[in-house]
Amino acid sequence: MSTRTYNIGVACLVHDHIWRIIDGFAANPQCRVVAFAEPAEDLQAQFLNKYPDTTCYTNWREMIDREKLDILIVTTENCLTAEIAEYAAARHVHLLIEKPMAATLEQAEQILQSVKQHGVKLLINWHPNWYPAMQTSFRLVREGAIGQVYDIRIRRAHLGPREVGCTRHFYEWLYDEKRNGAGAFVDLGCYGANICRLLLGYPKEVIGWRQRLVKNDITVDDNGTMLMIYDKALGRSEASWTELPPYYDSIFLGSTGTIVTENNRVLISNDAKKQPQPIDNDVLPPHKQNAANHFIFCLENNCEPDDMCSPAISRDAMEIMTAGLISDREKRRVALPLKQ
Repeated sequence: MSTRTYNIGVACLVHDHIWRIIDGFAANPQCRVVAFAEPAEDLQAQFLNKYPDTTCYTNWREMIDREKLDILIVTTENCLTAEIAEYAAARHVHLLIEKPMAATLEQAEQILQSVKQHGVKLLINWHPNWYPAMQTSFRLVREGAIGQVYDIRIRRAHLGPREVGCTRHFYEWLYDEKRNGAGAFVDLGCYGANICRLLLGYPKEVIGWRQRLVKNDITVDDNGTMLMIYDKALGRSEASWTELPPYYDSIFLGSTGTIVTENNRVLISNDAKKQPQPIDNDVLPPHKQNAANHFIFCLENNCEPDDMCSPAISRDAMEIMTAGLISDREKRRVALPLKQ
């Protein structure tokens, strides 16, 4: 077993998912959290309270230049990830970027070009990837447990970033079209785009719809839907910032059965007369339990992050969302691949 220690830095703390991510790295015996960069004083204090032995910077460029980092966690607004990734990759720092990767397809491709050019690893963190129910569902679908999958329905919905307790630093940029990429359509709709691309492949066409239905105090969409059209399948991604109670589950329909996820449980039925019944989740190996363990595994074994966290899958999810945004704007089906 390798005894190498990896130095971890964090570029910005304005994405609330950072706390779940960094705790995973801090708990990994091969990782040492050494520095972070964040101009907001309240976020600085919060990080130093948890990790008092780290060095605080107000500028991420200065941190990257001064520290000997092995991995940089990028948890900033979506529109800045490409700029940070390009700078870090050129200095041979491996990258973890929080979903959905970027605010635009062009930025996503810029990130991929940078990591390829400089030979560094990239993991896009999608937190459902580490849920036992999600990994169990992926396995069952791939093994043909419900036959030919012809319909995947992914719904991610809650009452809204501010209402569910996101910090001001987080929801302010989520409510900004340029910084986020859209509203709920991107923030929550990205999950369905990723999972459908992972399990059904690359769609032929996309239909997108988004609208502000309830929240008059924001300027972006609070609800959105994408349909991903395949030769013999349909993928559906539904997003909402107006739903009470929250809903974060999935349905997989196949020619011989149905799989449903429900509160981190998996239910399956292969009998037309019976409702889906719960089964035991898979026991995940350590490198499938969180982003930190998976990234260290990939670095140690010189392999690429897989499943939802694959850079290639995440890039295609960005293209699907871009097609959905075009479809909504132009009121038409949009064929893939897009011409850039």
